[in-house]
Amino acid sequence: MSISITFQKRFIELVDELSTEKKTACAEKIGITYVTFSKVYNYGIVPKTGTLIKIADFFNVSVKYLLGETDDEYFERAPITKTFQVRLRELLTEKKLTVYALAENTHIHRNNIAQWLKNSYIPSYDELVLLADCLSVSVDYLLGRTDDRNDY
Repeated sequence: MSISITFQKRFIELVDELSTEKKTACAEKIGITYVTFSKVYNYGIVPKTGTLIKIADFFNVSVKYLLGETDDEYFERAPITKTFQVRLRELLTEKKLTVYALAENTHIHRNNIAQWLKNSYIPSYDELVLLADCLSVSVDYLLGRTDDRNDY
């Protein structure tokens, strides 16, 4: 569990722009539980990657912006989103990389990568950053949220 005051401030800013409704209604609109909403809003606890994606999708921002790693609000959502698994397979083929080579380059165990490709698992944000850097794409591109390969 990681805590980020920058993420917390960004989340509060986005939520406060949303409306003055009750926090339970905001959580419901975003599509997350109130417990998760409260942990983020009150304590800055960074949720799992799937929840980060839901929040970023709701506010139509990049994950990097949501986490406060950039102040650039620009984000262009892909007209047809892809899953992380599809996008990772495409990038491996395009870059002519094997799972073993990707594991060597990122220092992520090849069994983890194989599991991500086989199942609907999404890696942690830190692992996504390593993968995106190695594949020379943005985290949001890797997640299939945008067709723009560049970091925002």
